[in-house]
Amino acid sequence: MEPTFFNRHNSMDSLTRGRIMDLISDLSIMENCPTFEVINMLYGSFDGYDYSERIKVDPVIESLNKGGNTHLSTELLQIVSIIEQYPRTKVPNSGNF
Repeated sequence: MEPTFFNRHNSMDSLTRGRIMDLISDLSIMENCPTFEVINMLYGSFDGYDYSERIKVDPVIESLNKGGNTHLSTELLQIVSIIEQYPRTKVPNSGNF
């Protein structure tokens, strides 16, 4: 599945960026949970990569829920929902890094 792109500079506000950073921090300390791929995809959002479709089906969602961390899976899915609303571009950040 190929990623889609958005212009993070035009679309993502500081509140969303902060929420993503908080979520990355929380996921980074999870034990027995396959968080690396999702963390990498979340970091990619700062460069305008939209991995929403991949994150929604990633095993980390189920793993978080089974581990009693539903608040993290909910936050992850809320961020995905926000990113899915951004206008799409042909290249990440419309080529402006």
